[in-house]
Parts: sequence; structure tokens; C-alpha cells
Amino acid sequence: MRYIPTLCLHEGMVLAKPLYGPDGRLLLQQGQTLKPSYLASIARNGFQGVYINDKISEEIEIQSVIDDELRNSAIRAVRDIYIQSFDTGLSQDMAHKAKTIVHSIVEEIIKNRNIMVNMVDLKSYDNYTYYHSVNVGVLSIVVGVALGMDTISLYKLGLGALLHDIGKVFVDKKIIDKSGPLTPEEFAEVKKHPPLGYEYLRDSGFDLPMSSLISILQHHERLDGSGYPYGMSCERIHQFSRIIAIADVFDAMTSDRPYRKAMMPSDVIEFLMGGAGKLFDAKYVSLFIKKVAAFPLGTCVQLSNGCSAIVVKNYEDCCLRPKVKLLGSEDSNPVYYDLKNEKDLTNVTITSVITGTAASVPASAYAQSKIKV
Repeated sequence: MRYIPTLCLHEGMVLAKPLYGPDGRLLLQQGQTLKPSYLASIARNGFQGVYINDKISEEIEIQSVIDDELRNSAIRAVRDIYIQSFDTGLSQDMAHKAKTIVHSIVEEIIKNRNIMVNMVDLKSYDNYTYYHSVNVGVLSIVVGVALGMDTISLYKLGLGALLHDIGKVFVDKKIIDKSGPLTPEEFAEVKKHPPLGYEYLRDSGFDLPMSSLISILQHHERLDGSGYPYGMSCERIHQFSRIIAIADVFDAMTSDRPYRKAMMPSDVIEFLMGGAGKLFDAKYVSLFIKKVAAFPLGTCVQLSNGCSAIVVKNYEDCCLRPKVKLLGSEDSNPVYYDLKNEKDLTNVTITSVITGTAASVPASAYAQSKIKV
């Protein structure tokens, strides 16, 4: 199984994971062979890409930290909360549903605590806000579990993370969806969304824990005081807010947005590492990169020795040096490079990610022994 961007899909590929529409309904079933109408549907619904099964990735199995049914229930709940908040105000039934879903996500992530987040999320562009909210909730709870938080704290963290962007409901949609750079006046409006969300939920009768509300208010604050809305720094920023900030940035930067294309997970991991101790809490960045793969399983990569390979195993304690299988090596005798554990490979690094369906493989690369790389 491996992830393929939508622009690189073609007829005859086999879908490795089911694909769900914006309303949570099944669009395409796992195992279906892609044909022109399916490719058109994938593009029309704004998906960045899908998972496919093919020869080079047949040995790769990717486990999710939460199952598709729970994820889709969460996405539908967030969508209903946003719509209801804008139209009529949040009902107690919807508030209860959100809390129940967060409890379920916490329980499932605790159960799957040893699984790394190895998937590129199958987001729908038109419903980015709902997918993003759920992803930030999941990623924040994953960090909380790695940190050793108790269940009650994980629940409070998850609620804040799931609803961190609800204040955007009250910001002009033309500004939120603008494809070009924001003017200073427009950015000033965007920066209002944390306090707007905090005040709305505080006064709505939703009965959120204060720590969840504070995390919504502060999720754009940065350790060096460069964030908003209040320019808070260091210990003044709540623990939950510091965790959510990292998850929020990661998911946003790995998503297609009106003003830019998605970045690869490895590039965003490097950005987070570069900002550790300045923008982001270094302790939580360290935990995040242990639990969220820089090069998700099935990623095709270019190596510094000229070889192309596919990632088949990740290591929590060495996120930038996975185990890979060389593309083009014989099926009966595949060649693997364990970039973490093989001493003769210490000089070999991943130089880039290959985003197309096929890799350029220099024939000479496979004539080399692993000792010579």
C-alpha cells in the first residue's frame, strides 16, 4: 500500500483504502480498480490523493491509530457543530455527541498507543476545516498519550483540540478561503478567531472544562511571544495549547490550501524541529516526531547514492532514517537498506521525496553492493 497524489493517479490502479465523501458516505470501496469516472469523482471531491495497492508496495501494511468509522463520525460531528454554531447556536445534544466522540478517540488511541502515525490523511479540500479539526484532535491526543497523561487530561486536551478553530465560523469566509496573501486588515480579522471561539464556547452552555477553553484561546501563541492573540510566551502558555500548536501547524502545512500546495510530512517535521525551543515546546516536538512519521510507510524517496526506494519501516527514535526497499531490485531478491541500524549506510541519506507513480532508478545503483554505497 502506498499514497499517490491525485494528479498522478491513472486508470487501472487498485484502491487500497475506502474513500469517504464530505458527508461521511462511502464513495469508493477498498479493492476497486480505478476507471475514468472514479478518477473524476476523486478530483471533483477535492482529495489530495488516495492509497493504492501495487507491486512495489505489496508488503506494506499501514495501521491507523483510529478506525475509519470513528474518524468519519468525528468529521460529521465537527461539521454539524460548525454549521449549528453559525446558524442557531450549539445544542446540548450536539455538545454531548462531541464529548462522546472525544472519549472514543481517547480510548482507541490508548489501545493503539504503540502504533506510529504513518498515514497521509485523505482530506477533501472543500471540507478541510472539518478534517483538520479531527486530525489536530487525534495528533494532540497521540502526543498526550506519549507524554503519559491520564484519561481525564487526554479528554480535556482532545476537546480543546477538536474545537480549536471554531472561532473561524465568525470570521468572513471570503477571508478564510482567500487564495492570495492577506492584507494586514484581513490578517487582523483572522487573528480574532481564538478569542471568538473561546468566548462563544464559554458562553454557549457547552460546559467545556476551563483547560479546554484556554487551549482554544492560546493555540496560536508561540514560546517566543511572536504568536497571537496576546503575544504570550513560555510558561504563560498552557500545556494543552503548546501541544495543539504543534499538531495544528503539522496538519495545516501538510494540507492543500487556497494559497499554497501541501508540503511533505518530512519538510514539516524539519520545520518543527527548527522551531523547537523558540516557537514550539522542544519536549513536545520531540514526542511528536517520535509518534508521527516524517516519511510515512509507502513513501518513495531518493537516496544520496542515486538509488530510489520505498519506505517499509519507521523507527520512533530515528525519524529521518527509516528502513527502505530499493525500487527496481529483483522480486526474488529485494534489496533493503536499514538506514538506522546498518553501519555501512551511515553516509546514505534521504535527499528528497518522489511524488509521482514511478521512480527514476539508475541501473548502475543496483550493481553496487551495500558495502560500496
